Amino acid sequence: MDHWDLRYSYLLPMKPGILWFEETMTKQCRRCGTEFVTRSRIRKRCEACQTVVSGERQKRANERLRALRTARRRCLLKAN
Repeated sequence: MDHWDLRYSYLLPMKPGILWFEETMTKQCRRCGTEFVTRSRIRKRCEACQTVVSGERQKRANERLRALRTARRRCLLKAN
């Protein structure tokens, strides 16, 4: 946080309020559109869709890691 944030803080977006300990809210899943109940304001997907999305993310991360490793191996082979 710098001096600019303090001077122009009224232009920054407001933080969402904190939910009380046992308060729940209903939200709509951004992936499948079903209604679900959560205690988190930042949650955007139902449990089923969240597991699918996290699996897809993990798969993409593994592919990137494999590609990086093979590129590094090829560079080392070309250098030798």
